[in-house]
Amino acid sequence: MDAIKLLAGGLAVNRIAFGANYLVRPRNAGSSWIGRAARKPGAQVMVRSQAARDVALGLGALWSLARRRDDDARVWMAAHALADGADTAVTWAARDRLPKRRARLALAVAAGSTAVAAIGAAGLGRPASP
Repeated sequence: MDAIKLLAGGLAVNRIAFGANYLVRPRNAGSSWIGRAARKPGAQVMVRSQAARDVALGLGALWSLARRRDDDARVWMAAHALADGADTAVTWAARDRLPKRRARLALAVAAGSTAVAAIGAAGLGRPASP
């Protein structure tokens, strides 16, 4: 398996685990992202809906990779990049109203995930270079 597929698979597995955690325990978003707001029922609804998105994106990508459908996996990775890019942008926009350390961590994770997903989207389904 080549490095692009390993990166894409790792991102997919991470997204599933990350999403499943927030789906079951939305208050965990408090310690890693949005602070005390994660205690509020409305915030928990949004955290859970985003978590479901993450689980679905991860499962779709993993399913495509497991079936060796690189063209499909490329589309899933592009969707990952879009979602993570949006997460990066909205967290950046709200960074002054979020707990500083958490906002920095969330920005780093989202930006890193965006980069990995973009690499996956660009590299999957293309012949490996010699």
